[in-house]
Amino acid sequence: MLIENSLPTLSDVITKQILFLNRSDVQRQLLAITFSLVISWFLSKWFWRWLQITFPKATAFSWGDARLPPRQYLAMLIQKLDFPLISLIILNLSQIVFIALDYTKGLLITAIKLIWFYLFYRFFLASLYGTFPIAIVRDYHYRLLAPLGFLFIIGTIINLYNNLEQLSQISPFKLFNTPVTLGNIFFLIAGLYFWIVVVILLEKLILNVLRPRNQIDLGSLEASLLLIRYFLIALGIVVILGYIGVDGTALAAITGGLSVGIGFGLQQVVNNFLSGFILLFERLLKPGDIISIENQVCEVKKLGIRATTVKMATDNSEKIIPNQKFIISDLTTYTGSDRLVSCSIVIGVGYNSKPKQVMELLLQVADAHPQVLKNPAPLVFFLNFGDSSLNFELKFWMNWLNDINRRKQIISDLSCLILETFSKHKIEIPFPQIDIHIDQIRSQ
Repeated sequence: MLIENSLPTLSDVITKQILFLNRSDVQRQLLAITFSLVISWFLSKWFWRWLQITFPKATAFSWGDARLPPRQYLAMLIQKLDFPLISLIILNLSQIVFIALDYTKGLLITAIKLIWFYLFYRFFLASLYGTFPIAIVRDYHYRLLAPLGFLFIIGTIINLYNNLEQLSQISPFKLFNTPVTLGNIFFLIAGLYFWIVVVILLEKLILNVLRPRNQIDLGSLEASLLLIRYFLIALGIVVILGYIGVDGTALAAITGGLSVGIGFGLQQVVNNFLSGFILLFERLLKPGDIISIENQVCEVKKLGIRATTVKMATDNSEKIIPNQKFIISDLTTYTGSDRLVSCSIVIGVGYNSKPKQVMELLLQVADAHPQVLKNPAPLVFFLNFGDSSLNFELKFWMNWLNDINRRKQIISDLSCLILETFSKHKIEIPFPQIDIHIDQIRSQ
């Protein structure tokens, strides 16, 4: 009870903040810090603009998967460090003026320390950009490193005039007769955010490390990592809620109430979620699979817990399909157990052609194409005697590569080779024709 009475309330903290900001020495230092940072920002922008005009090639960054060349790395290093360096110079000059005028300079000293931290942080970022591919570093920069640096700076500033440990114990309201403190709220929001970000970035790191290895099935790996991601996120939510002291009975009551609303209003959403878990657990689909749904051939690009993103073969557009459709609709997959795809070309030749010669030429054409598999070997069948042609079928196998239009391309290549080969050997490809015989009836 004595501990509770010794803790400040939220109104006490706000009052203390207002009194702190109303002090003339504090206002003088805040004004000097703000003026120094604004001047430094304008000078850094002017300096970078001058560099872009003077050295346009070195200061033009391409945010791709490649590493920066040395000249661009030097330019990025200047871009990252110019603002904190100029700020340090101006803030130190302000400190000298304050010492000469015998003013209080505590906030100025803290501001200089924070700018030093910001300088090393920016140097660390520039080193990462110069060492690793830019696209990967940007992901870690904006999702993980920047929020961590922001929290450190804000925590340092708040700790100047408040005790963070006591501040975290303030309870602005109660939930189910359980006091909710500022520390619990912060830990819930920050803990969930950083846990989810770390899990996602770790998944991407594993993919980037294992992707160059050809012996690994990337589709199965992505599906497995996606399942592990959702499991770890769910585990993190349970652990964080337990750590901050959320009552299990109250949580069960909230979940029960939500389930009633979900049952009525969000039935389709829940069905899609359950279908997503079925797809993941049974591994019916994985990224990279070639499928046919509603008579449209497409490639699975991203498998999600609610919907799946596919790329259409017709126009290269991407379509987001709810997972429930894959469960309730007929689905044809060309790459379920393996990536072997059977293709066939039916062709007719004239009745004056030699069937064995035609079959040998078709096999030669198939063997000459580099993307037609030798095992299983191509096959040729004499199908039937048509109305105006002898009909043959060339059947062959190919590996379904990343390009979903590759099948059409190979069939097109073989058709052109067949036509060219038959022309060389004077084998006729007839067009449909009907012979009509007219008997003249003489009138008696």
